[in-house]
Amino acid sequence: MAKTYFISDVHLGAAFCDRDALESRFVALLDAMREEKAGAVYLLGDIFDFWYEYRYVIPRGCTRTLGALARLCDSGTRVFFMRGNHDVWVYDYFEKEIGMKVLEQPYVTEIDGRLFCLGHGDGLGRTDTVFRIIRWAFHNRFLQVLFSALHPRWAFGLGYAWAGHSRKMKNNPQNTGKYVFRGDKEPLYHYAEAFGRDYAENHGGRRVDYYIFGHYHTPGSIDIPSGGRMFILGCWVDGGEYAVFEDGRLDIISAALPDGNVR
Repeated sequence: MAKTYFISDVHLGAAFCDRDALESRFVALLDAMREEKAGAVYLLGDIFDFWYEYRYVIPRGCTRTLGALARLCDSGTRVFFMRGNHDVWVYDYFEKEIGMKVLEQPYVTEIDGRLFCLGHGDGLGRTDTVFRIIRWAFHNRFLQVLFSALHPRWAFGLGYAWAGHSRKMKNNPQNTGKYVFRGDKEPLYHYAEAFGRDYAENHGGRRVDYYIFGHYHTPGSIDIPSGGRMFILGCWVDGGEYAVFEDGRLDIISAALPDGNVR
């Protein structure tokens, strides 16, 4: 089987880092995938620090990324895109103009005999009221239409300001320091445990082998009691990583050091 890649939280266009260097790292990986004829690539959300899709306007920036993704799709590699909380406003541009398939989380797929549950992670396992209201507002079609009426200059100014605030909160929740992986106290851990148990009950005992998420900007992995192992991928602004599945083995690779196995 050809390699399958899983990538999350690149945050292209982020104002708090070297944007050109970040994009160059990502494009280099996309080009390497095309050259080696990767089988599939799953982009698990927050690939862009902010993306809002207008009907007739293409956001400035990330031109080399869009070109690399189009070349990758044209080469025959299947590329899937899952919306994150920073690029939730993806509609049909990626599918019609680039050739990527947009997926909804959670997405379950079988690859080389192994069952994967994939998602960005935003909204999975969290039930606090403020978060649910904000998430509802971001996904509400009527509010999206109203936001589209703003001039892109103002819309993207607001979008990038919100993206910067979101990152500060993620890096310093309740002023206690950078967010760290909490193991079995993670909301995603409890979500995966419940999901895996329900999936097995409804699919003749078939169990999920791998859960792969992003969103939390902190890498970690843990076994799930109902079966399988969960991986959370880190943010590329902080170095980052991606997962590669080949010949029944899942490896986590450093995005800063492409040949360095980090877990």
